[in-house]
Amino acid sequence: MTDLIGSGSQLELDSDRPGRPGSVFKSPMALAGLLGTTVILLAAVLAPALAPHDPTGQNLTDILAPPFWDQAASPEFPLGTDGLGRDVLSRILYGARNSLVISFFAMLLGSSLGLITGLLAGFFGGRIDSIIMRLGDVQLAFPFILLAIAVLGVVPDRRAWHVIVVLGIPGWIIYARVVRSRVLAEKEKNYVAAARAIGASRWRRLFTYVFPSVWQVVPVIALLDFGFLIIMESTLSFLGLGLPPPAATWGGILAEGRRNMVVSPWLPVLPGIAIVLTVLSINLLGDGVAKVIDPSGAKGGFRRFRPRLLQGSEEAAEPAPLLRVRNLSVEFPDQNGTISAVHDVEFDIERGEILGVVGESGSGKSVTASAIIQLIDPPGRVTSGEILLEGEDVVRVSDRRMRQLRGRSVAMIFQNPTASLNPVLTVGYQMREALRAIGIPQEDVDETVVRVLTTVGIPEPTRVVRQYPFELSGGMNQRVMIAMALAAQPQLLIADEPTTALDTTTQEQILTELVDLARSSDISLLLITHDIALVSQYADRILVLYAGEVCEIGPSAQVISQPAHPYTRALLESVPRVEVRIDRLEAIPGELPDPRESRIGCPFAARCPHVMDVCRVTDPFPVEIASGQWAACHLWTENRADVMSS
Repeated sequence: MTDLIGSGSQLELDSDRPGRPGSVFKSPMALAGLLGTTVILLAAVLAPALAPHDPTGQNLTDILAPPFWDQAASPEFPLGTDGLGRDVLSRILYGARNSLVISFFAMLLGSSLGLITGLLAGFFGGRIDSIIMRLGDVQLAFPFILLAIAVLGVVPDRRAWHVIVVLGIPGWIIYARVVRSRVLAEKEKNYVAAARAIGASRWRRLFTYVFPSVWQVVPVIALLDFGFLIIMESTLSFLGLGLPPPAATWGGILAEGRRNMVVSPWLPVLPGIAIVLTVLSINLLGDGVAKVIDPSGAKGGFRRFRPRLLQGSEEAAEPAPLLRVRNLSVEFPDQNGTISAVHDVEFDIERGEILGVVGESGSGKSVTASAIIQLIDPPGRVTSGEILLEGEDVVRVSDRRMRQLRGRSVAMIFQNPTASLNPVLTVGYQMREALRAIGIPQEDVDETVVRVLTTVGIPEPTRVVRQYPFELSGGMNQRVMIAMALAAQPQLLIADEPTTALDTTTQEQILTELVDLARSSDISLLLITHDIALVSQYADRILVLYAGEVCEIGPSAQVISQPAHPYTRALLESVPRVEVRIDRLEAIPGELPDPRESRIGCPFAARCPHVMDVCRVTDPFPVEIASGQWAACHLWTENRADVMSS
C-alpha cells in the first residue's frame, strides 16, 4: 500500500459535521410548541414596539379599567388597567421580556455548569467525580426556595443578575447527573477505545468522541428547565423577591392582581394564562426536540472493543521480530479477589506475517491484545513481562509515546463495525479526525479519505463520507474501519474478530480483502477469532490460547493437520471442516477454570480426555513437537505422543 496516500480527486466535506437536524414539523404537538414559543418570544423581544403604553406609567383616572370583553371597556386599554391605572397588556408584554430573559440566562448558567461538571465527573472519575457528586448531594439536600429567600431577602437593591444567579446555580446538579451517566456509558464504547488506540489524548477523546454522543441530552433538559425556571422566577416575584417595583414581571403582576381580585377577578388570571401557555409551549417543543436532535435515532448501535498480538523464536542471529511478547501476565483486582486473565504468555510476530490467535471466549485473546496496545484500564494492570514493538518495550513507555505508536506503528480493527463508529458523526468526519490524529497533514486529509476508501473497495466514496454509520451496511462499515486502520500504513494491524457481526458471505469477502491488503502492503496482521477452521484459511501461523496461557503455536497447516495439544484437537472437532468428514461435531465438556482461583497444574486438566496425575500438579512447559510447532502438554514431556496420534 505504498501509494495509499497519494494524489486523488479533491473531496469537499463541508457537510461532514456531527449531527444532522431532524424536523419537529413531523409532530403536531411539537409544531404547536414551536409556534407558541416563537410567538411568545417575538412578543417579548418586540415589547417596546407592541406595547401601547409605558408599562410603569400610572393613570389614576383609569384605575381598574375593564378588559375588551366588558361592555364598559375602553379601546385604549385592551386588557384593562391595574390598581394604579397601568396598562395590563403593556405590563404583560414587558413582564414576558423580563421573566424570559432572567429564566433564559439562569438556564444557560445552570446548563453550562452542569455540562462541564458532568463531563469531568463522568470521564475522569476518581476524586474529581467524588467531589463533584458530593457537592451535588449537598445542593439537593438544601431546599431551593429557602436558598432563594436567604439570598435575595438580604439583597437591598436587587438586580436581574442577582435573580439569575440564585435561579441558575442550584440547577447545575440535574444536568451534571444526567451528563455524567451518559459519559460513563459512552466512554466504554469501542469507538472511544479506538480513539485511544490511534493515540488521541484524554481531552481529545472527551470533546471529539464522547461529547458528540452526550450533548444531545442537554438541550432537551434545558428546554424543560427553562419552563421550570419561568415558574420559579414568577414565584419569587410573587413573593416579592424578584425584580423590585415598578419593573414588570409576570409574578409581580400576579401578586398585584391578587390584591384587587375581588373587584377585578381577571387581573391575576391574565398573567397566569401567560405563564401556563409559555411553559406548555416550551415543554411541547422540548418533547419534539428530544425526538429529532439525535441523528442516529433508533438505528445507532454500539459495540465491543479489543486489540492485537505476535510471535516467533529467539535465535540471536536472526532478525528481531516486529513484536515480541515475553512472560506477559495481566491481572484485574476486584472485591472478590484477583482475576488472572493472562499468565506468562510468550509469542512473536514476524514482519509481513499473518498470525491467527484462537480460543474460546474468556481465553485471554483480547486481554493480551489490550495489554500490547496499553489499553487496559485501572485497576487492571500488566503485572510482569515485556512487550517489544520494534525493540521498544511498550509496557514501560510514557502515555505520550504510546499515543504516538498507536495508529502509526500499530492499528486496530474491531469486531462490530457499526458500533465501532460513532453513530452521531458522519463517516467522513470520523475518518478525517482519525487521519489528523495519526499525523496526516491537514491539506492531504480530504484526498486521503477518498484514496483509502477506494482502496478497500468502497464505491462512490464522496457519497459515503457524508453518510452516518447507521445508513451503511455492516460490510460497508467494516470496510470503513479497515480504511481508517490502513491509512497511516501501520506495520502491525490487529483484527479482533472483524467479521463476527457480519453474514457468512460478507465475512469471506471482508477477510479475503483484508488479507490481500495486508500481504500486498507487507503489513503484519494479527487475526483474533474463536473459529480455528476459519483462521486456518488465512493465517501463516496459529496461536492457541486457553485460560490465559499458550497451549500451542505453529505453522497453520501443521497445527490443523497434526494438532499437538488436546485443546487444539477439541477446537478442531467442535467446528465443521470441508477436508474432514465427521458424522457428529464434538462439544468440549466442562467450563473454563475460574480466573480468581489459584491454579495448580495444567489449566485444561479438568476437561482433558488424556489427563494424567502429573497434569493436576505441574504446569507443563512448551515442547517443540516439530519444526516451528510448540505445545505445552505433559503428553509430550512424558513421551506419550502415541496417545495424541491415536
